[in-house]
Amino acid sequence: MAEPEISPETTGRPTGSSYWSLLIRAKAIRAAAALGFALHRLTHSLPSPSSTTWVDSTLGGSKAKKAIRLDVYNPANTSKPVDDHARRPAMIVFHGGGFVLGSGTDDASYAASLTAHGMVVIAVSYRLAPEYPYPTPLEDCASAILHIHKHSDQYRIDPSQLYISGFSAGGNLALSCLHLFNNPTKFQYNLPSSPPTFRGGILFYPLLDWTKTRAEKRNTCERPELTLPTGLTNLFDGSYLRPDLDLTDPLLSPGAASDAHLQSLPPLHLVLCEHDMLRREGDELATRLKGLGKEVSARLVEGERHGWDKVPFAVKDSAAVEYQAAWEVLEDWLRREPAGTDTSTS
Repeated sequence: MAEPEISPETTGRPTGSSYWSLLIRAKAIRAAAALGFALHRLTHSLPSPSSTTWVDSTLGGSKAKKAIRLDVYNPANTSKPVDDHARRPAMIVFHGGGFVLGSGTDDASYAASLTAHGMVVIAVSYRLAPEYPYPTPLEDCASAILHIHKHSDQYRIDPSQLYISGFSAGGNLALSCLHLFNNPTKFQYNLPSSPPTFRGGILFYPLLDWTKTRAEKRNTCERPELTLPTGLTNLFDGSYLRPDLDLTDPLLSPGAASDAHLQSLPPLHLVLCEHDMLRREGDELATRLKGLGKEVSARLVEGERHGWDKVPFAVKDSAAVEYQAAWEVLEDWLRREPAGTDTSTS
């Protein structure tokens, strides 16, 4: 018999719903979301990946062959063979969807905005909860990064010019990967190869702190009725988290990590939404980083909700504005970083 359902709105913990209940709801919402994203790509005339490959998950207890999909977006002018020594900067992107839904192609518009400036974009489709709860999605993302770094020649990318990005849940995974790679032994990981040194990270409306309940987060919003609905966030949290997890773990709540963890981060750029329950934790991370003397910038998209840039049929001029602003931050990072020097650490 399933345990009684306890709302994470007040406890910060996942629901007591049975696995099968979560799975049925997850599959239903995935189908609806897949249709929505298909319409989004159609109405926005978004590009298809230049290539797609499947790679192994090599970390943790859920290792598997060909478990992770990588969608590679190359700049249009690299369709023909190029000099073997030519390498481009690359952005690794993790999609959103509450760890329960979504895929790498959801961020095709963002990818197109970066490939237009000559970057290679590699979008990662990690395995999803509730079939694969924490830490599998995180381990898949870290495995994908290790694969991309090790095979930089295959992707024609410069291993010294790697950047990381994520949307919502993907922002959580991106920041958690940075913490993991900074001190893998602390988190009991024996990496099969050296991780890259990322030159910067761009996070869109990221989930950063599970130590605060959803109710507390909603109460920080002037219009809580515009935040994600309770039923949806209960599904996300109940699918990804186990009741026995320590929510202060930096790999779960990377924005609430210790100062020592934050000191190791590369420059960050945050894009936050006015009517988003996650806005406050983004603001708090930016404030902490500035207080530590770290490089960080943050922009607020006024009048918009969580995931505003993924609305089917609606052409959001502000999305193009924010993607361009993100590129300008990247451009500054690229100018100051020496290309062609791999600064990997073990």
